[in-house]
Amino acid sequence: MERIQMPQRLQKNITFLSEECHKHTYRKGGQDVINPVTKMKINGKVVCPRCEVERENELIQKAEQEKYERHLEELKNRNKSPRIFHDKSIITDMTITRATFDNYLADCREESINKESMLEVLRRYTDGEVFNVILQGNPGAGKSHLAYALMKSINETGEYSCLYISVDEMLSRIRDSFSNRESIYTQSYLVDLMSNVDFLVLDDLGAETGAIDTDKTATDFTHKVLYSVTSKRQDKATVLTTNLSSTQLFKLYDKKLVSRLMKNPKYIVFKEAKDKRMANIPF
Repeated sequence: MERIQMPQRLQKNITFLSEECHKHTYRKGGQDVINPVTKMKINGKVVCPRCEVERENELIQKAEQEKYERHLEELKNRNKSPRIFHDKSIITDMTITRATFDNYLADCREESINKESMLEVLRRYTDGEVFNVILQGNPGAGKSHLAYALMKSINETGEYSCLYISVDEMLSRIRDSFSNRESIYTQSYLVDLMSNVDFLVLDDLGAETGAIDTDKTATDFTHKVLYSVTSKRQDKATVLTTNLSSTQLFKLYDKKLVSRLMKNPKYIVFKEAKDKRMANIPF
């Protein structure tokens, strides 16, 4: 006959009875065998102590589950905050933070068309559509400017969470965290951050491999990080900027990764635009 250790708060005014509870069993020889438990009278109420312990444990488990679910909800709400864009974005050139659609200077017809295309993306995104955008082509044409202006405009609605990430700097911070235990920029932290926002910009993909005309391929580490993010963003919108052509992307990166980035894409291509950063350099 099983003896049960009662919770301390119940160990008062207890009287042992001759009655038994036959609800409890154990397995023996492949069969359930009844394990009788002597009932008690606690504060005038007849109970099975094992039933009481199980009920107590259920209450504790329920409280812990509710606590865990509240924690998840807090994380979810935190990942929806418009402050994420300003507090968590990883940007190497801080001058980009002044970028808006209004101050994007279209110096040729292609740039004017691409600006209008991005404004159309803004309208479609805020209407609830989900698709990826790939800004692709000549360096210095304003791809990052338009991507940041898009995120800033969406973020200002206060309804969505946005994030702007320089791919090269993001990977550098993760690598640094391997030897720097004080760094918050661990792989799991950044993958979680990038995976959960509503809108994400991955800026300058390919810069981490060096020059555009390179025979290098992305490292396994780079693939692992980006694949983790893109796998979790299949139902969210991602904006990609790159100086690489589609052929170069498939050469540098795993086909599965590129296909995820190019899932349901809208291409905005810069072939004619000049490098605005070189405009004021004297020769």
